[in-house]
Amino acid sequence: MASRQRRPGPAGPGLQARRLALLALFEDEFRPAHAPEALARLADERGISPEVLAHARAIVDGVVSRRAELDARIAILAPAIPVSELGRVERTILRSALWEVLYSAATSSGEAIHDAVSLARTYAGDAARRLVNGVLGSVARASGGGA
Repeated sequence: MASRQRRPGPAGPGLQARRLALLALFEDEFRPAHAPEALARLADERGISPEVLAHARAIVDGVVSRRAELDARIAILAPAIPVSELGRVERTILRSALWEVLYSAATSSGEAIHDAVSLARTYAGDAARRLVNGVLGSVARASGGGA
């Protein structure tokens, strides 16, 4: 019996938006206060649809406006590693996904967590995937959403 494997295909609009937001916010790690500018440039370079750009912009704006609060939550959920010592990719993925899970009514927690874990696996490796899954799973369980 052949095993089922997920075939890579075009990413849906939610994953595209999360990837775009991740790239803009990651750039912001090196050039603080430039995430909106980076987002606009990246969207233009990639020919991103208005729907995807609007979702990515909501994530970027939400993370930028609530960064300190998100970092405080990460520090509580992952106390073994200070937020400042997390890898930039992991930190950025956690901030983005936490913002969506906690503050975005437009996205289900399950979808945001699934995509965050996928992005962590792609951009940071298996250890990051486990960290992201553990932190976000704790948030989902605490809010009654399961994981």
